Amino acid sequence: MTNLGSNPDNGSTDSRETPRHRTPLWVKGFLIAAAVLVVVFAVVHLSGGMVMNHTP
Repeated sequence: MTNLGSNPDNGSTDSRETPRHRTPLWVKGFLIAAAVLVVVFAVVHLSGGMVMNHTP
């Protein structure tokens, strides 16, 4: 059997698991809000409602 503790390559893998550049929280929030607005716009548009219903 081999001794796993003697090999320095078998150390902690935290440096490989953590991303180098993390996306800021406000960017994630903005993207989620934009996606929600697009989905709401699509649902309203496909259901037949929009500005065109307000014709004189």
